[in-house]
Amino acid sequence: MPPRDPTFWDLVREAFDRKPYVKRLGGVPWNKIALVATGILGFGNPGFWLLGIAGELAYLYLSATNPRFRDLVRAKRLEAERGTADQQIDRWLAELSDPARERFQALRANCQQVQRVYQTLRPGGLSVIDEQRWKGLDQLLWLFLRLQVSLELLERQMGGVDSRALEREVAALGEELARIPDTSEALKRSRQSLLELKEKRLENLARANEARQVLASELQRIEQQVELLREEAAISRNAESLSMKIDSVAGILSENDSWMRQHEEILSDLGVEDAGTPPRLLERPEAKVSAP
Repeated sequence: MPPRDPTFWDLVREAFDRKPYVKRLGGVPWNKIALVATGILGFGNPGFWLLGIAGELAYLYLSATNPRFRDLVRAKRLEAERGTADQQIDRWLAELSDPARERFQALRANCQQVQRVYQTLRPGGLSVIDEQRWKGLDQLLWLFLRLQVSLELLERQMGGVDSRALEREVAALGEELARIPDTSEALKRSRQSLLELKEKRLENLARANEARQVLASELQRIEQQVELLREEAAISRNAESLSMKIDSVAGILSENDSWMRQHEEILSDLGVEDAGTPPRLLERPEAKVSAP
């Protein structure tokens, strides 16, 4: 999800807090210095106060309506989002088990091999469209990592629960409840509440088990799709054909994104909600970028 486009008031705040870099001085808030200076001069001549306020308002308005300043703020936000995503990746990789981490690195290596083959088929340079393809593979790796973390967290949290034992407890409570006489209302209410709690736990286990199966299946599907792409890239001698195959991988993203949105509540509880714009997980070739 790309960062939200800055509003007019966002741009005003950015302009007010802006500190242009000055050699040997670092960031200098010239507008605030001017406000302080006119504020001091205003004690001698109140006209300076009006001059300072008018100048600051003009500066803020011109900055907020300047397209270049808007682009600068947008780029700053995008860079912040990418930094957040990079930190998230480091944290998630640290949380993964060694086999899961190796599994992710193997998928990334396959994507990198596809990149290398594609570069040899496009010796004249890469186009803007090619960059979008690498962004698509970045997003695929980012999604794969989220799915991995979700699966491992589910297994850790639910793996210690014996569903069959819980089912037996529910059945036993149901039989016990049937034997309690109507005259023991307090006991009956207590056991009924306990039964409902255990039944709710069984429902949660069933949901978690279904989610676990879907996550495992989607991870395998992504791996097989990329493995197929790598094999086809190895025997391909046509850049356009390989481009179409790389683009077809994007279909996985829309399908998985739909599932992730449907289960966003579970993922948020697990702490693997979407961190924003995917970072670069694949290195870009140092090649001259050509027009598409």
